[in-house]
Amino acid sequence: MHDAVRSAIRLDASLVAPVAGAVTAVPVTVLFALGLALWSPTVTSGLALGALFVGLAARINGPRLAASAMALDTLGLTVSALVGSACAGVGWLHISTLVVWCFVGGLVVALGPARSVVGIQGVMAIIIFGRAPHSVGASVALALAVLVGGAVQTAVQLVVRVPFGLRPQRSATALVYRQLAELAGGRKESSPAAARSADTAQTLLGSGALFGRPDVQALRGMVDEARRMRLELIAIGGLVRRLPDELESDQALDRVREKLHLFLLAISDAVTGSGSRGHPPLDPEAGAWLAFRQAMDDLEAGIGLRPWAGGATALVLAHFRSLRGQLRAAARLVGRATDAPAGSVLRVGRPRAHPVAADLRTIWGVLAENLTTTSPAFRHAVRLAVVVPVLDIGFQHSGLARSYWIALSAAVVLRPDYTATMSRGLARVGGTVVGVGAIGAIVGGLHPGAAAVVVLVALTGWGAFSFYQSNYALGVAFLTGLVLILTGVGQPATLALAGYRLVDSVIGGSVALVAYLLWPTWSKAEAQQSLAKLVAAQGRYVSAVLAGLSTKAPRDPEELRRLGRLARLAYIDAQSAVGRSLKEPTAKRIDPDVSQGILAALRRLIRAAHSLRTETAVPPTLAGIDQFAEAVDRSFATVEDGLERNMSVDSLPPLRDMYHRIDEGSADDPAALPVLIQLDEMVNAVDTVGQLMGAGDQEHRR
Repeated sequence: MHDAVRSAIRLDASLVAPVAGAVTAVPVTVLFALGLALWSPTVTSGLALGALFVGLAARINGPRLAASAMALDTLGLTVSALVGSACAGVGWLHISTLVVWCFVGGLVVALGPARSVVGIQGVMAIIIFGRAPHSVGASVALALAVLVGGAVQTAVQLVVRVPFGLRPQRSATALVYRQLAELAGGRKESSPAAARSADTAQTLLGSGALFGRPDVQALRGMVDEARRMRLELIAIGGLVRRLPDELESDQALDRVREKLHLFLLAISDAVTGSGSRGHPPLDPEAGAWLAFRQAMDDLEAGIGLRPWAGGATALVLAHFRSLRGQLRAAARLVGRATDAPAGSVLRVGRPRAHPVAADLRTIWGVLAENLTTTSPAFRHAVRLAVVVPVLDIGFQHSGLARSYWIALSAAVVLRPDYTATMSRGLARVGGTVVGVGAIGAIVGGLHPGAAAVVVLVALTGWGAFSFYQSNYALGVAFLTGLVLILTGVGQPATLALAGYRLVDSVIGGSVALVAYLLWPTWSKAEAQQSLAKLVAAQGRYVSAVLAGLSTKAPRDPEELRRLGRLARLAYIDAQSAVGRSLKEPTAKRIDPDVSQGILAALRRLIRAAHSLRTETAVPPTLAGIDQFAEAVDRSFATVEDGLERNMSVDSLPPLRDMYHRIDEGSADDPAALPVLIQLDEMVNAVDTVGQLMGAGDQEHRR
């Protein structure tokens, strides 16, 4: 309980988004003002609430929620508004639809953070719009208003490029790469500083409010790559002192280290969007990368050795080659974490969009797997489908005005995990007291005019969108005041009604907390097993993809599509399970750094596998690909076994050395380059997983 209270009152200043909040509040305010001037109160509420809900989904899953996700949210809200308002006059029909909406809305938490927001907003919409009966025509008009409001908000989010934000997290990641640059330049004292900075960056990126965001996953991937680069640089520094005193080789080494220093600085600048330092850009055909690549070519030509030759010189060369692969991975991640223009950073390839039918099969597969009492998503769905309708029925005739707020509060507070439910319950009550008290006193006591109410909508909307992620209680205070205004259009506002809403919110939130405590769910074991299943599913898919490059008979396209769909399903399931576990008390949750790091690395790996599958029509002949594929299979099996047993991994096969041999054997084949890029990304991802699982010293020993 102490942790829940602390979580409820903690303000994370790094997640305050004033600019994004202002951009998102504009559609709500403008539509509300137009509705007051031109249309009925019902249409006004529908327009503003549609924009509000879609805007809230965009902010929670920011910085740039996909257009398809916002369109899905808009469609779900529209259907909920139509069904809720049309069924409101028939008691049994209203309760039946509410049960169905609550169960489905609760079950979709298994689909990940973005879709879970759509689910809970559908439940909220059917409660809000089902509070009073409407004619068929009025229900259709209300649904169309919600549709227009959501569409306008979607258009604004797509047209106005909301800043990515996360300045502290980006600055911390950039600092890691600046210190790596100093270490590459010969400053040994930068090594412990880089390690401490990596820990700081990882802590900042580990906030539960950021879980699942693609840009955060990319930044986490960059920090993981930075840890591996630091080990490589330490090894290089120790080996250089043992090299024979050959002036030409020394000069070649100095050039490589100088260009490496500049490239790391360029990555640092790219993360923060700084271009003032004058460091060469990350363009794959110019700037810092080209300079480093040319210096590496000169070093390899000057030494004239291969990785399997003896001596410290060959070891230095092998470590530099590993660094080259890690730098490529880091540069690609910059493009996913920033606004870097397409083509200005190294690319890993973009897989084709999945057909709608495949996505629907994936969604159904996830939901079907969670239709069991051992699933936290199923238990959450049952809690929601029981608590919310019971409260709705029980308080319909209680005499409390606007008693639908009781069920609404319970729906908002209930979450599939312990910490989110407890902290949100306390924050909801506290935020509601402030929001209802302040706005209720202003609206019910001062009776402001239309212009003043529009100003209140603008201020509360900005506050809700700006602070919702940084402090839930503060965000709820603004949001409660905003919803109070939007749902009260055309209705008398009194201090007594504000007091009723306060009591309703306290009752609903309290019942939700008790309901969870009576049937709690812990997700650590489920998260651990979900990660193991994810590794197994990706291993089967990657094995099939690599078989198409080897001398073995490749599997048929339909089988590849099936395995790819299963891998996507497993990723969604694992991401949801890890997200739930991370919100539980520290003693009962999965390791946040390892679990999120594995998810980020496996996301990169599956992208590379998809690119190999969809972009390689005629695979080139690659010497050593059979042995490489077998080593990848062994790596997946080792990691899967470690996750299932909750044990560390001693070592993985030397994929980097095997990749270098394939690379050198294909130097004269231009058709091999696209394939080599994806294989390089695979090696980096697998090695990152190995390091997170305890095999971090393996490359060091090679």
